[in-house]
Parts: sequence; structure tokens; C-alpha cells
Amino acid sequence: MADERSATIPVTRFAPAGLASSEVLAAQRRAVLLEEMVDALIQAMPGYVMLVNEQRQLVAFNRNVLKLTGAADDAALVGKRLGEALRCAHAGDFPAGCGTGDRCSVCGVVLALLNSQQSGGQVVRECLITLQGTGGLALDMQATATPLEIRDRKFTVLALQDISDEKRRQVLERLFFHDVINTTGGIHGLASLLAEQEDVPERVQTEYVSWLVALSENLLDEIRGQRTLLEAEQGEFVPEVSTVGIRAVLHEVRRLFEYHERVPGRELVVQDGPNCTVMTDVTILRRIVGNMTLNALEATPAGGVVTLSAAAAGGWVTIAVHNPGVIPPEVQLQLFKRSFSTKSSSGRGIGTYSMKLFGERYLKGKVAFKSCLNEGTAFTFSLPVG
Repeated sequence: MADERSATIPVTRFAPAGLASSEVLAAQRRAVLLEEMVDALIQAMPGYVMLVNEQRQLVAFNRNVLKLTGAADDAALVGKRLGEALRCAHAGDFPAGCGTGDRCSVCGVVLALLNSQQSGGQVVRECLITLQGTGGLALDMQATATPLEIRDRKFTVLALQDISDEKRRQVLERLFFHDVINTTGGIHGLASLLAEQEDVPERVQTEYVSWLVALSENLLDEIRGQRTLLEAEQGEFVPEVSTVGIRAVLHEVRRLFEYHERVPGRELVVQDGPNCTVMTDVTILRRIVGNMTLNALEATPAGGVVTLSAAAAGGWVTIAVHNPGVIPPEVQLQLFKRSFSTKSSSGRGIGTYSMKLFGERYLKGKVAFKSCLNEGTAFTFSLPVG
């Protein structure tokens, strides 16, 4: 039997990077195809089923995998790793390909394969595969890796089950309640001030009532938008575009969180800047900036300052929300994943995912962040000036 070890060992940041030679790969495929029962079982299994070698390369797979990847025939996929076959957005992050980049260290498929190979047992993990050139469109999968030996060669049966519908429903329900809680928190904070304070000057009462009306309108927008949110994940959402003043949105968000009961003792500041206008959906824009702001406030200790700002350059306006904290590197790798959360409570941790979904896929902007020890953390959302 030919030596099936890689001739060279390329550099990797996570999983082993070496590939089987073309001769070895051909020998492995012949061995699998000679086992007619194995091929029949792979074809008969539901979902997306693959047989991968020790280097995580595809050796055999069922017809569902061809449909999923859009490949014309088996030859187009044999020898590729799954992320390369699916055109994962991060498969090319590192020169050695799928499994070798920093983000691969939190990929459920790669972890399932490695853990199964190491333990010799079946491993089940959930994974989210973001596809190239789709504005953040991702596949939610449950990956099951099971060891299998064929003619003294070690393989892993990798079965993927699409759980996108289940995850989509869970996330959108939580997204809705997350945003409603944001708004009702501000309403409750203002109402409590009015109820608890005596002899409030009429001017202050008028201002508080004005804020309450604005917050209530925001709440109605969130409730009316539930059906729209469901449409968004299905690719059917159409933004209601109008001329929107950036400064007005920033001040609306500041009013929303100035008396928010979940983040007391933090200062929220709107920096002076250009009063640009953009053509966009004001409800979605307000939701994106609101999620950025709430996340920043929750990450800031009492007495800290969160800053909202806007700057214009090159025909684009960029909204930034800054806080002094730093996001751990392992969290940065997963921030925009659906359902990822550093918090244990239900309904939390989906704000960054919604920013990416609505901001890039529907408003055609760019969501980004930067987090480092000396500068703190800033989330940004950029839109073309209209």
C-alpha cells in the first residue's frame, strides 16, 4: 500500500495542513468504490454525507453533496476539503486552506473531524458555514463524524444535517424579544422617574413625555416589524428606504438608553460631527445602532463612558460606537455567528449577528469592529452618503 502521509507539512494556525498526494488520493478512492456496500449506504443516507481521509479531504460523497456545492461531477470535489467545496468565506483565510486559519479553531465541522480522529469515536457538533459572496448568508448544520476503516485505511464518515430552519426560527424570535426589551427598558426607566419624583418642573415633564412618545413609537415599530424580521432570513425582506439624518438617529439612540434600567451608571455621549443624510431604512438603521450601543453599555463598568459618533469620508458615512473594554480573541472569531453568545441567558448574544444580516445583506453597508488593549472596542457601520 502506498505511503499515505503528506510529503510536506505546510504551516497551519489550527488543524494539520498536509494533503494526501494525488496518487494516494486515487488509491483511497478506488478502495472505497470497491466496497459497493459502503457507496450504497452513503448514497442512501439522508442529508449531506461524505467520506473523508485523514487529511480531511473528500474521497466519496452522496448526490446531495453535489447539489449543495453545485459541482458538475465527482471529479470537481475529490481531494477538496469541505470548506473549499462549499466556498466557505474563511476557507482562504490562510494559505494552507480549510481548517488551517484562526477562525477554523471555532468551526464545528473541523472540530468534529479532529475530535473523532483523536478519540476514535463518534462526535456531534453544530456549525455555521458562512458562504462567499452572499452578504453573510450562512448554512446552519449539525455535523456528525464517525470513524470507518476500509481495507486498512482510516476514513471518517461526515454527515451534515441542515438545521437552518430551526436556528432561523430560534434566532428571529430572540432577536424580536431582544429589541423589544431594549425599547421597553427605556420606557420603564423614564416612567419610573416621572412616578418617583415629586414637583417635577413642567418643562422637564414635557421633555420626558416627548421621550416616552418617541420610545413608544419605536416599540410599535419593533412589534409591527416582526413579520418583516421573519422575511429577512428567508431572503424576502425589502427595506423601506427614505432620507435619514444620521445625527437624529444617534440622538434617538441616546435617548433610548439614557435611562435604560439594565445599564445604570454609564455615560452615553454623542460626539459632534457632520449631519449627513443617507437613503436607507430608518427602523433597521436604528436597530443596528441600538444593538451596538446596548452591547457597548453592557461591556462597560459603572462610571464608564460609551461614545456614539459619525464621520464622513469618500462618499461614505461611518457610525461608530466605542467603549473602553476589550473583546477576548476567541470571542472575536465568533462575534457575527448566529446564536453565538458569551452570556448564558436566553435571548442574548444575537445583536452582532443581526447587525451583519441587516446592515450588509439588506442595507448594503459594511459592519466591522476593532478591539485592542490600548484603544478599547469600536463597532462601526458604514453607508453611502445619500
